[in-house]
Amino acid sequence: MQDIVELERRITAAMERIGSGLDRFAGRASDSAGADELARLTEALDEERMANAQLNERVRVLREREIAGQGSAEAVEELQAQLAAQIDEIATLRRVLAEAGKEIAALRAARSAEAAELAEVVAALEPLVTEATTEATTGATHA
Repeated sequence: MQDIVELERRITAAMERIGSGLDRFAGRASDSAGADELARLTEALDEERMANAQLNERVRVLREREIAGQGSAEAVEELQAQLAAQIDEIATLRRVLAEAGKEIAALRAARSAEAAELAEVVAALEPLVTEATTEATTGATHA
């Protein structure tokens, strides 16, 4: 990039020297051969100015690309930081989910144990309920 800037500076300086030389030459050229030479040199100067303008445009485009490239690198770094934060958050959520899964399994086991205990209580109460029902029915028929 520095080489391009240096070349641009040198071309501009050379064109200024050519322009001042043409101005001096124009003062001395009075015959038709001198006028033809002046026209040719003026045309060459115009071509060099156009080439210099094209080089300036290329330098501008290169600078914009360089700036855009730096912006892209910064954007990539920012996205990588966001991704790392999201990976950490996912790891945390996975740990919480695993702990919740363990709690659910423990609650299910406790519920199964309670259901089995309740079934035992109901099984133990069934003969008593049957006996009480039988006594109530028999006592009501005897009375």
